[in-house]
Amino acid sequence: MTSTPLRVTQAHVERQRFLANGMLAVIAIALAELILHCVFNNRYGYFRDEFDYLACGQHLAWGYVDQPPLLPFLVRISRSVLGESLRSIRFVPALAISLALVLTGLIAREMGGKRFALILSAVAFLIAPIYLSDGSLLVTNSLEPLLWMGCAYFAILAVNRNEPRYWLWFGVIAGLGLEEKYSIAVFGFALVVGLLLTEHRRILLNQWIWIGGLAALVIFLPNALWNYRHDWPFLQLMRNIKADGRDVQLSAVEYFKQQLLLVHPLTAPIWITGLMSLLFWRPLKSYRFLGWSYLVAFTVFVVLEGKNYYLAPTYPMLLAAGAITIDRGIEKWRQGWLKPAVIILLLAGGAWFAPLVVPVFPIERFITYMNNLPIKVPRSEHSHMAAALPQHYADQFG
Repeated sequence: MTSTPLRVTQAHVERQRFLANGMLAVIAIALAELILHCVFNNRYGYFRDEFDYLACGQHLAWGYVDQPPLLPFLVRISRSVLGESLRSIRFVPALAISLALVLTGLIAREMGGKRFALILSAVAFLIAPIYLSDGSLLVTNSLEPLLWMGCAYFAILAVNRNEPRYWLWFGVIAGLGLEEKYSIAVFGFALVVGLLLTEHRRILLNQWIWIGGLAALVIFLPNALWNYRHDWPFLQLMRNIKADGRDVQLSAVEYFKQQLLLVHPLTAPIWITGLMSLLFWRPLKSYRFLGWSYLVAFTVFVVLEGKNYYLAPTYPMLLAAGAITIDRGIEKWRQGWLKPAVIILLLAGGAWFAPLVVPVFPIERFITYMNNLPIKVPRSEHSHMAAALPQHYADQFG
């Protein structure tokens, strides 16, 4: 007779615990971002890649020449449920990026962050141009922050709670990530190297991390077999693109400079502080493998001449770590006024840059706005160097 009320009470307590310590504010920020995208994501036209995903969704398979099958499958579901419109196909990326914002807050909390650290990391994620762009267009990049940071979150849980079974969920998310975009393999490799370079190398001897790896392989296997049967068309495509010289090649310094723009110049002190804290700050020593994983992934993408946005899914964990460090510093020096000042500054700077990636302006007004900016918008392909619009907007016209 008393078991049902007890279960209800326990569920209520768990819900309150989840929403405590800033998470309710983080969810509110994520909801605001979702609404923002749903309001503005039909202002221009279809992006060129979106036609590809729509066509692939009409012909479901375990693989395609230029991508794995997960995004076309989600597009097929989205069109079936929400109908035929820009807003319907772009709801998936808007939702994925909003969930990635919530995940950023969860990572900050799991690392020991308090209320302000969670809010600061969420706001920093919110204003980052690359994530605003990912939430506005149906592209494979839109799911990457959620999947990459899903792996990072379960790795943090496994380490923080000394519970190796979380590595199984790490593997499941990694497998889904491989079915969405192959570049998550670089992050997986980077995490393994990070573990090897820290005290957590003993984890590699635990059966659960290998079970997680097996789960990732099983989930990825259908696409791997598809590629094998079709003579590895994706690798052929990458080889042809490189031989054609289509993509802009960047030095390590230029690659780093463009990271500053992609994640917003105002967030740079946060994520750079986060990287330094993960590598050198004692309170975050348990998560040092994440700092090493960023450096390894950065190096791999520079060496392989990857596009400037390939590294973007790694920054939420750095923003979370940086927010924790900054919060501790403000508390230590008793400068509480800095907390609202920092949030206001970030939101103002984010609003200033937002039209670059969210189509809030008519296109003529946008061109005037862009030409008056103190920075030059980076281009990732040579064919767009002389275009009047950045590629993600130009490819929505004609």
